Amino acid sequence: MQINKKMLLVYNPKSGQQEFQLNLSQVVDAFTRAGYLVTTYPTQAVRDAYEVTLAHSGEYDCLVCSGGDGTLNETIDALMLCESRPVFGYIPSGTTNDFATSLGLPRDVLKAAEVVIGGEARPLDIGQFGGEYFSYVAAFGLFTDVSYGTPQGMKNALGHFAYLMEGVKRLGSIRSYRCTIKVGAEVIEDDFLLGMVSNSLSIGGFKLREAVNVKMDDGLFEVVLLRKPKNFIDLQNVIASLLNQELYTESLVLRRASEVSVLSQEPISWTLDGEFGGEMTEVTIRNRHRAVEIMMPKAEEEPGQAE
Repeated sequence: MQINKKMLLVYNPKSGQQEFQLNLSQVVDAFTRAGYLVTTYPTQAVRDAYEVTLAHSGEYDCLVCSGGDGTLNETIDALMLCESRPVFGYIPSGTTNDFATSLGLPRDVLKAAEVVIGGEARPLDIGQFGGEYFSYVAAFGLFTDVSYGTPQGMKNALGHFAYLMEGVKRLGSIRSYRCTIKVGAEVIEDDFLLGMVSNSLSIGGFKLREAVNVKMDDGLFEVVLLRKPKNFIDLQNVIASLLNQELYTESLVLRRASEVSVLSQEPISWTLDGEFGGEMTEVTIRNRHRAVEIMMPKAEEEPGQAE
């Protein structure tokens, strides 16, 4: 067998149900048979995937990461700072995996590994949030801290249901933020329960309306703004929409733009791909059009068919 390529495989051993770790030997074997000399690196702490990717990805022909949305965020964040970016592959193994759902990547670990080997590289838009980057969403407000606020053990044991349980706890503490939001050339000023700047078909397991027509390489974000309900009935409709896992209500504003600026009267906590992104009163979010190439199922395959 001819080994003529080098691969760095970075994975989170605590992610999801630890399915990737259980199949690690088979994954490495598949990559080896495809001609890769594989270096594996299990992350040891928060930001570990970022540090390893930034320091060593330029030494490899292919970089593959496996974990949840947080591990992916760290890897993408580092890749955007690399002068030379290797071919990139993702094997989802987290609890929700919104990004993988949008790309049509198989949830089965071994089938996702086959996509890295036999799929095709396609361009992907990346979000720039100040000096940081995100793969699919920057958000503030209602429930946006659920991902990083839910204990890992609870996620592993209960899966996506853990997020729903954690979210229900927050229903009694719903609050709004007074913001001036510039979406492209339009300026919207109001009190908002939630703001999301995304490049995804699914966020936290919630499906966006099909009418949004999401494309992940068109240079545009999907901007989702949830206004503060004007009365109790409006609030009930918002809660019902959230519990039905479909972001649709009369209080919802949907826009598309390549740049979004948010100015608030008080510091707002932001989430980047499910991880804490800091507190700020002003931020500009830009779409980095087709900044990264990622291995995806070939065009003739049905997205998600192998799940």
